[in-house]
Amino acid sequence: MASKHAVVGGVITGASAEMIDYMRQDFLDATGGRVAEFERALAEGGDLEALRYFAFETKGQARNFGMTLLGLVAARLEDYLNAIDRIADWSLPGIRAFLDALPNVVNSAIADDADPSMVVRGLPARPRVLGVDDNETLDVEVMLVMDQTAATGIVEREMQACGYRTTVVTSPFEAFESVVRTRPDMVIVAAVLDGLTGIDLATALATMPETRNTPVAVLTSLDDDDANLNLLPKSVPVIHKGERFGDDLARAMSHHFLL
Repeated sequence: MASKHAVVGGVITGASAEMIDYMRQDFLDATGGRVAEFERALAEGGDLEALRYFAFETKGQARNFGMTLLGLVAARLEDYLNAIDRIADWSLPGIRAFLDALPNVVNSAIADDADPSMVVRGLPARPRVLGVDDNETLDVEVMLVMDQTAATGIVEREMQACGYRTTVVTSPFEAFESVVRTRPDMVIVAAVLDGLTGIDLATALATMPETRNTPVAVLTSLDDDDANLNLLPKSVPVIHKGERFGDDLARAMSHHFLL
């Protein structure tokens, strides 16, 4: 029996296309329904872990179906939720803003071809870390590509103290797409990452035509004469952990005209 499935110009047609369309619509319907459930649950306090799982799952499913904008919004919700340890009065407006934005994407109130960088900058900023004054948040976004460690908190605190918006991405592959789509004003990459070194990622971002105008810096504990650091393009400053951190960070920000 001849197959009803075919690929034309990279697009699946026939029965497979119909199945995928059905699955995509089912996912969108389910997402809208779950958002409504979470909105109702927030009136009674909400469940932070359930929300985190929902954001993580929605991000993955949206990307599987090629829904870039929905995936980015879900990723920002995940990042926001990872920055808080409980649902409190101060965090409720931010969570509700995300739950308002998701249906707008699901129901095409926000066009699929909308500029992702404009959409994500309209979302709530990642909550400030402890010890940062509640000063004005500027429209300057710094993406931190690193694991959630104490070092990440130090960098994030310094960025937020300058009034910059921060977002934390732990996967170098996810970061690569996010940089291309959302165009942050600066990317600070940890030299050690899982799956791809930060030096590889920083080199790619600094040299690709699509991202070479995005300021990039590398955060590391390696010595200046380390062979791996010598592989970095000259346009990528190095920020050392430890005593040199403050001076190196200021130098990197000045290098990219962000101070």
